[in-house]
Amino acid sequence: MRNRNSIGRWAARIAWMGCWSLVAGLLPASGLAVADQGAGGPGAVKGNGQLFARPDDNLGRGWRDASDVSVAGVGDTAGFHILRADESSGFAYKEVAVLKESALDDIGLWTGYVCTTGSGRYAAAVYAPSMAANKPAMMRKDAFAAVVDLTTGKVTKAITGVELAYFSPGCGNTDTVVFTRSDVGDDGRGDTTVYDVSAATGKVLRTSTVRGQFTNPLPTAGGKDMGVLGEHLVELAEDGRADVLAVLPGRVFGLAPSTGGAVDLAMVEDGKDAVHRWNGKGLKKLGTAPLGSLALFPQAGGDLVAGEVQDVDNSGAPGLAKAKAPVKPVAASRAGHLLTTSVASKQLKGVVSKVGPVTDDDGAGRIEVSALATATGSTASAELVTAAATATDTGADDVEPVIDGSLERDLLGGSGVTVEHPNSNSHYSNCLVPRNDIHAQALQPSTNMVEWAVDQAVHGGLTVSRPADFMATGEPAYTPQGMFPPVPLTGGGTIPAQVLLGIVAQESNLKQASWHAMPGDAGNPTLGDYFGNADDIHSYPQNGAGDCGYGIAQVTAGMSKTGSNIYPAPQAYAIATDYAANIAAGAQILGNTWNQLKSLGMNANSGNANHIENWFMALWGYNSGVYTDGSAYNGHTGVGWFNNPANPRYPADRKPFLRVTYDDAAHPANWPYQEKVLGWAETPQLTYNATASYAKPYFPTSPVSSYTLNLSTDRYLYCSGSNACTPNRTPDPCPAENSSCWWHGSVTWFTDTDTTASTEKLSYAIGSAEPPLKRKYPQPACNNAPGALGTILIDDLPNPADNVFGCNESRLPPKGKFNLRFGDSFTHTRGDGTVRATEDIAPIDLHQIGGGYDGHFWFTHGYSDARNQMFHKVTATWTPDPQYLPTANQTGQWFDVYVHLPGHGAQAIVNYTVEPGANSAGKGARSCRVRQNLGNGSDTWHRVGTLELWAGASIQADNTSEVNYTGNEDVAYDAVALVPVASKSTTGCWTD
Repeated sequence: MRNRNSIGRWAARIAWMGCWSLVAGLLPASGLAVADQGAGGPGAVKGNGQLFARPDDNLGRGWRDASDVSVAGVGDTAGFHILRADESSGFAYKEVAVLKESALDDIGLWTGYVCTTGSGRYAAAVYAPSMAANKPAMMRKDAFAAVVDLTTGKVTKAITGVELAYFSPGCGNTDTVVFTRSDVGDDGRGDTTVYDVSAATGKVLRTSTVRGQFTNPLPTAGGKDMGVLGEHLVELAEDGRADVLAVLPGRVFGLAPSTGGAVDLAMVEDGKDAVHRWNGKGLKKLGTAPLGSLALFPQAGGDLVAGEVQDVDNSGAPGLAKAKAPVKPVAASRAGHLLTTSVASKQLKGVVSKVGPVTDDDGAGRIEVSALATATGSTASAELVTAAATATDTGADDVEPVIDGSLERDLLGGSGVTVEHPNSNSHYSNCLVPRNDIHAQALQPSTNMVEWAVDQAVHGGLTVSRPADFMATGEPAYTPQGMFPPVPLTGGGTIPAQVLLGIVAQESNLKQASWHAMPGDAGNPTLGDYFGNADDIHSYPQNGAGDCGYGIAQVTAGMSKTGSNIYPAPQAYAIATDYAANIAAGAQILGNTWNQLKSLGMNANSGNANHIENWFMALWGYNSGVYTDGSAYNGHTGVGWFNNPANPRYPADRKPFLRVTYDDAAHPANWPYQEKVLGWAETPQLTYNATASYAKPYFPTSPVSSYTLNLSTDRYLYCSGSNACTPNRTPDPCPAENSSCWWHGSVTWFTDTDTTASTEKLSYAIGSAEPPLKRKYPQPACNNAPGALGTILIDDLPNPADNVFGCNESRLPPKGKFNLRFGDSFTHTRGDGTVRATEDIAPIDLHQIGGGYDGHFWFTHGYSDARNQMFHKVTATWTPDPQYLPTANQTGQWFDVYVHLPGHGAQAIVNYTVEPGANSAGKGARSCRVRQNLGNGSDTWHRVGTLELWAGASIQADNTSEVNYTGNEDVAYDAVALVPVASKSTTGCWTD
């Protein structure tokens, strides 16, 4: 549940800041089946993006000399991919660029929108982590904007902090693009900032501020922007004044420029899709189509309407072409020769197609495309395997300035600047449970455990006993619903299991631990922006700005050090580490939300809590809050405007989430939160091995059996004179956009009974035992270090028993210390007020995993060029206790040096350097490069070589010493063992 308290922010060190909660839902298989002449046909090459195996037949004889180009975009964990297909290549899709903020970690999937400029040379894109779609504030103003040269692939970052909405960016018939940023929220009318950007340079040409909710921006050849404001089609003057061009008869979902200065509009009017033309004087209706069946696209020299176009008359609309397609296309080529009907990452589709989990990077960059050739009606599908390329960030905090020809760090070293902030990993977050706290390791449950916990929680039976020090937290014993008691629902009944399962699917993809941890691993809790900077390793932490959403249900309220009703430590650590406690807390919050609505007299249908459909408003309030204090908002109460289905920020022609095509999950920002949750309740996610994560509900059986929830498709159901909202015809039904738009009444769209409504289906009996964990990898090994009692073992934890698996180092007590150092020791405030603090940025990309030796290791990522990557450098040092080694004037002791390599989460080549300690034998430091995946998926002790050591010896490794690091390689720091031997060896990296 979102915390609506206002939180002050630390002094602004970066251009933007955002809070992401995890996560938009995973994507099952596409609902569109088109494959009569796909990439699998004769002559096609799997993975090359080739749509048509016989282009002479499918495209016509002139395809080799054609100049038509199609552009599309799709996201996965690698980023937001910009794809291009040229007709002269037979419409073979290829990747032009992939957009992502480098190493924005613990984020998962990316989403976005793309359009092509008037010349066809550039693409403009808005992109963000998919999890942003769970947060109203993030959707309004925390996405990224970029322009891409489609010829060279050059990416230019334009603006940080724009709106994530289906209508942005806006492209017209010039090479100017428009991005928007919205301050219109629940609690008052705000402004929309409109940015006109040159696609050629990425520079902002003009910034306008429009009072109200301005949508569907369209740059025009005359230099002015058109769009929708309230119930009007408007044109913006340079000062942001909106000049009214026409009153609109419906809700617009598409604008496109045509010839002669005309503009065509697609809108929903009287329950149908409709096409209108603005000819400079007025609107003319060109025709209608079934709801959700039309799309409008800019074209070279005009525009195109595609879909079920048989009733659209374009004879009196010069420049408007039309093309028939069986489904609403997602993209059209510049000349209209290709309609792309589906584009989805195969990684996202892994939840049903056995590709693998979204956390498995092997699936990233594998794209499936379906399309239709308009010349012949031929359909095709293809798979494209893209490169893992990430655009370079600019203007970040981690840039090492060059001053008078020298790097800043070198100048600071000469002037003796000292450290100002000694503890960089803990003092820049307002979140209650520290990240990378060894006493806050969350075990990643398997989905059977999640469903069991939900089934128990909604019926008050989640009373499994958790002993003291559960998950190595050091906290006392508890039971989940003893700690977070269930809330009796006003009016009786219980939360349907599939409602709560839909929440945890949408919020976190059923994950208690971070994206790095597979079922059976431990790791940091799933966290909603701990550092307050969207976990961006290129930006300084923002104390006070952290979202602090923890775990599988993203429990937020009470998990910040600021605000009210702060959880005490036992509850906070249970929420962070125990999936069952987190679910219990989420159920408690959801129950309170239901009761808040009941106290306001707000019901859906009969108000029977046992009927899934009746939770629509409670889910709305779970996400954006329920306003109960009318004295604070001019007497207004209820649920806010942002998630109202009538809000024009959502496409008016959308169908229920996931019902028509599973590709819906690639663009979660197109639906209000509650529609997404109910979509996941209706359509369960699948696990990494392609089994259902949870049961479907019992669907209605009367008047006929159904396989879907009984949801309303009336976008204006929550729209009446009581909330200043005019239904059905106006494009912005509540132009006031303030608290008067809040919905505070009851609604009825069907007579709900146990046969006409959907009800829960339990997979686990109430009171049943916690099911066994289904591990992805074997449980980590304990107590298997090489050698006998004389071995010097140095673990990566001060106490090796601090793990969630019960490993207790009984055979070889640690005989040394492990230390992590972040960045360098030069931290200071510059003359211009900016800050150089490498120790504040490097920890953002450090993670703990419950794997490896004795169930714990650390990992980060590899960054090339050590001198310029101090902001990302994490140095690990293993130092034997000196009493176990000879002194400098004694004969050295020979040791076989072993490093432990985890079976997963480590694949980089890492340089290990051994300092032998002060000695009179003249021995110096020795280094060895080790590939950390030598175990081929299994934990292994790797013998590096044999060295003679003295007191003061140490072993060191870091993540910046290799020249070929790309930022993607996992660099692990686990245990080290020094095994005494009688003499030097003849094998290994060192033999002397």
